[in-house]
Amino acid sequence: MRNFSKLMSMALAGALAMFAGTAQSNEIRPGCYERFYSSGHLATHPDQHVAAVRMKVGEWATNVSRATSIEVVLANQGRVAGSRYAGRTLSQFMFCGTESRWDTCVVECDGGSLQVTKQTNSTMTFRTNYLLVGEVADCGGSVDLAEIPGHWVSYKLNRVSDAACNGM
Repeated sequence: MRNFSKLMSMALAGALAMFAGTAQSNEIRPGCYERFYSSGHLATHPDQHVAAVRMKVGEWATNVSRATSIEVVLANQGRVAGSRYAGRTLSQFMFCGTESRWDTCVVECDGGSLQVTKQTNSTMTFRTNYLLVGEVADCGGSVDLAEIPGHWVSYKLNRVSDAACNGM
């Protein structure tokens, strides 16, 4: 019985260590990420209304979240074709990471969220089905990054020099 108890304690400790390692590996790492979509890419994705995106994941704003800014340049296609938003640069502030989900960035006042699905030393891929950009006087934003309302869309960004995010 004594050996069984010791074996169970070791198994539990191993499981907790594995869980802790998994939770930490999902933490969104700080840095500057961006992507510029070519006219060829946009032509083959007519619903995509984002021509460029830049994201700065900053330092800890609280003990559980990082201050994050996202900036997008909208193309003249998809949901914003012919609108006053076509060609404009819009931004939004978010908090990345919570006590329960380290891979999520959230806009205050139910302005949506994104989930980081993959992060390496050179790239970050995120998805969203609702994320407003274009900060307004009240809460929220002007344009949803989702190409089709309520449907998931993914963006793959490249890690760039932190200097590329100066001023964000």
